[in-house]
Amino acid sequence: MLQSILASHPQITSFPETHFFRGTIPKISFLRWIKFYGENERNFIKDYIHRTDRTDLNHLVPSPTLFTKKWINGIIDLIDALPTNPESTIWVEKTPMHLYFVSLIDEVRSDTKFIHIIRDGKDVVASLFEASRNNPESFDGSQSIQKCIFRWKIDIQVHKIHLGKNNHFFIFYRDIIKEPKIALEKLCQFLGIDFLDQMMSFSEKTRELKFSEETWKADQSDEIKTTNKFDHIFSDEEKELIRSKVDSVDLEFFK
Repeated sequence: MLQSILASHPQITSFPETHFFRGTIPKISFLRWIKFYGENERNFIKDYIHRTDRTDLNHLVPSPTLFTKKWINGIIDLIDALPTNPESTIWVEKTPMHLYFVSLIDEVRSDTKFIHIIRDGKDVVASLFEASRNNPESFDGSQSIQKCIFRWKIDIQVHKIHLGKNNHFFIFYRDIIKEPKIALEKLCQFLGIDFLDQMMSFSEKTRELKFSEETWKADQSDEIKTTNKFDHIFSDEEKELIRSKVDSVDLEFFK
């Protein structure tokens, strides 16, 4: 939802999740020392370019290299070329698993700004559990409740690493729901742009920012609302288990 809202601003461009970092760079840091970025990785990126009808950018696909930082620079140069709107001065890329590459990207391009969405654990577990059950091929198989809880807890720990950094902004999902204008004005200030009322009409962007097979993603409504999936898809016993694991995690330090 936040991606669609931001993309509704004339100075911001966004696009479907690229998975460029997740799909080509080892998640485990020491494996990057022995990684060769070759044709498999280049083809992964070319596939995205083809699916988004941007084959004119094939010449910008990073060249083969042994150096992860050089590969990252090449990826970012390519993403810089994706926007076609001449008014656009900012692009937003949102691939959830790219959270695990933030430190690496930050090291290579320190002028990059990062937006961290902090969401209640129960809601995240419900969304991930349902999406993986309905679309197992897109989530490395159907995820158990325990795996979904573990994923959320690890994500929170990764977010915490970046607290206090000037180029990192933390926004609570609940604040976008309850007081969207206030929350978005603060975010726009961080990005160096003005909040515009047209950002609240984002349904068209929602359709543009996902591939047809990504059926688990948001609907086409402009309404900002909670989904209440947690209450609907879990049994009372499962709800109690999830609460016992996530409610003890303090999120207030992100304020």
